[in-house]
Amino acid sequence: MLVLSRDELIGLLPPPQILATVEAALRAQSEGSTVMPQRLHVQWRGNTWLTMPAVSDVGFGVKIVSVAPTNRALGLPVIDGIMLLSENENGMPLALLNAAALTAQRTGAVGALGVKYLTAEDTASVGIVGCGVQGAWQAIFACAVRPIQEVFAVGRSPASFEAFAAAVSRHNPHVRVTRCWDVVELLERTNLVITATTSDTPVLPDEPARLQNKHFISVGSYKPTMQELPDSVYQLAGTLAVDSLDALHEVGDVIHPLQRNLLKAQDIFSIGECVAGERRVDTSRTTAYKSVGAAVYDLFVAKALYRAAKAQGIGREIAL
Repeated sequence: MLVLSRDELIGLLPPPQILATVEAALRAQSEGSTVMPQRLHVQWRGNTWLTMPAVSDVGFGVKIVSVAPTNRALGLPVIDGIMLLSENENGMPLALLNAAALTAQRTGAVGALGVKYLTAEDTASVGIVGCGVQGAWQAIFACAVRPIQEVFAVGRSPASFEAFAAAVSRHNPHVRVTRCWDVVELLERTNLVITATTSDTPVLPDEPARLQNKHFISVGSYKPTMQELPDSVYQLAGTLAVDSLDALHEVGDVIHPLQRNLLKAQDIFSIGECVAGERRVDTSRTTAYKSVGAAVYDLFVAKALYRAAKAQGIGREIAL
């Protein structure tokens, strides 16, 4: 079995290839050639553990992830865990991957689906709310699908912004990274906003005049109590794209708009419809997209990373 560490996985595949892999996973899912049981959430003393299995023609995988928000103050990763990849024919384990590195890149790609299908092709800037690891990867992948010239960001501290800027610049040295003092300034400077926080309450002002004809992507909320986007976003957009229909009962950014009649069930659609060419979105008006992730994306990206590592002689083989 091949063991792949964080450092071996980061940058193993370029963002466009990871994005193409996520799109392949969406197409396989729409064709009915995947099996993906509902993920299991376990809450314990403020932390969350998730178990995410999936099987398809590319193999079988299960990701076990911990989300520990207080780790940020300890200098430890907020998201960590492992991904087990196995053959689907005989069940033999193929690889054990660092789940934090896999999740960061996979989630960056899933967020980028919203950039690719819900924004204008000439979009030249992006605003990120949340300067953590995931915020950086959202910016990196946005730069891979649009001609981004400037990244604006709002974070908790100067130190978090500096780390964010360094990460984005390593992958996109030609892009300017600019700190905004608050979200109002960020909204004034860009039409594309990606939120990557664990906030229970909206991180943007609920003011339609500031939100009109902009594009919003939420990737941070993962509980029914969490809502990153303000109610006006849903009212202005009129529809909401999601990367998984599990979002209907998993996250507040979908649950709350439905409960408040800001959206109806028929207003929510899978981004897979855009990938398949079944739906086109008017990018001249307000758009909204919520990403919650799905085990099938982890499976497809893990298999692609495994193949790349084998081809390049990266990783360490072990016997269990």
